[in-house]
Amino acid sequence: MSTSYEQPMDDRGVYLGFPATSDTERLDTVHTTIARYFGNELGPAPLNGLRPSKVLELGCGTGTWAIQAAKQFPGAQVVAVDQFPLPDRNLPPNMTFHQADLQKLEFEDGTFDIVHARLVMVHVADGPGTLLRTSRLVKPGGLLLIEDLDAISVTKAGGPATRRFVHKYQEIQDGRGVDIELARKIEAIITSFPDFSDIQVKKISIPFAANTSDEALNQLGLVMKRAHTQIYGAIQHHLHDQGLTRELLHELEEEQQRDDNECVLDMYCCWARRSVE
Repeated sequence: MSTSYEQPMDDRGVYLGFPATSDTERLDTVHTTIARYFGNELGPAPLNGLRPSKVLELGCGTGTWAIQAAKQFPGAQVVAVDQFPLPDRNLPPNMTFHQADLQKLEFEDGTFDIVHARLVMVHVADGPGTLLRTSRLVKPGGLLLIEDLDAISVTKAGGPATRRFVHKYQEIQDGRGVDIELARKIEAIITSFPDFSDIQVKKISIPFAANTSDEALNQLGLVMKRAHTQIYGAIQHHLHDQGLTRELLHELEEEQQRDDNECVLDMYCCWARRSVE
C-alpha cells in the first residue's frame, strides 16, 4: 500500500531524514544515512563526471536513490523497479517507476549505462543467477553497482540471542534458496562473469555501539541497529510458524538495546565495469 507523505529533501535529492516510524520512513532514513556516510554521493563508486543516458535501480524501495540519481544526471532517463508501489511523492521528470518482480524483468540486455541495487540481493532466491541476469542489463563500458549486507556478520560479535535468531532465520532462508551471506561473495561472483573488469569492493563494518571516531559511521550504526530489529520484527510476524518465534524476537530486541551490544554489521559495496566488446 502506498504511503502518502513527503519528506524534506535538499537540492540534490538527499532526504534529510528523521526517526523511522513506518516502513517508508525507515527505508528513507537508511538511504539518507548511507548517503551521508558517502558524503551525500550516490555511493562509493566514482560517478562524478559521467554522462549516462539510462540508469536503472533494482529493488528501489521508496525511490530515494533513484530520485537522487535523476537529480544528479538530469540528462539521463532513470528507471526505478520494485515489486511494491512507490509511496506518493513528486518524481523528477526524467524518472519513471515500473512495478515488477526482479526475477521477471523485460528489459533488453545492454540497455543501461548504470545498474544499481542496494540491500536487495540478500533477500532474493538464487543470488548468483540474479546477479548474472542483472549484469547483462549493463551496456558495454557501463557500470554495475551492488551494495548489500552480510546478514550473518552480526553473529560474530553479537550475543546469544542474536545468534539464535539470525541462525534460525538463516536456516529458513536456506530452504528458500536465499543466501543471507551473499554480500561477502559478490566480488567473487562478478569476477566469474567473463565480460566484467575493474572490479572494486569497499567493505564497511558498521558498529551498532556507535563507538568510533567517525561520526558518520556512528550514525550509520545507530540507524542500522534500529532497522535491524524493525526488519526482523516484520519478518517474525510471517515466519513464526517456522520457528522464528515472538520469544526469540523479544530476546533479540532486549539484547540489541544493551549498552554493551558489540554487534558489527558488514556492508559490501562493489562496482564493476562491463568490458567494451
